[in-house]
Amino acid sequence: MKKLVLTAAMLAMSTSFAMADIGAGLVGNTVTLTGPDGTVTKVHYPDASNIVLKLPDGAEVPGTWRVEGNSICTTAGDQPENCTPPIDDAPAIGSSGTIDGEAGSVAWAVTAGKDF
Repeated sequence: MKKLVLTAAMLAMSTSFAMADIGAGLVGNTVTLTGPDGTVTKVHYPDASNIVLKLPDGAEVPGTWRVEGNSICTTAGDQPENCTPPIDDAPAIGSSGTIDGEAGSVAWAVTAGKDF
């Protein structure tokens, strides 16, 4: 389940960043992910190297993130590092969308600050 959550997080983020500013819009903000079954996971980026995931069960899991070329790579809990596919668009607070993946559609939205 955690791997699915991390994969969904990375897929959601892959649609909201630009190569030039790949991580700039993340710092201090939250990406909210709603899975195909309605579960909600939030990813907060307090600084340029750390994340906190709020899982659907309410647990908060610390982790790290980094930029690798034009991808964001994230590690959280006991899961191995997971990297996004190449990123095309710059992050924007207030932006949202839907990503279709193997497990179904994941809705994502970027909000300002820590949203949990």
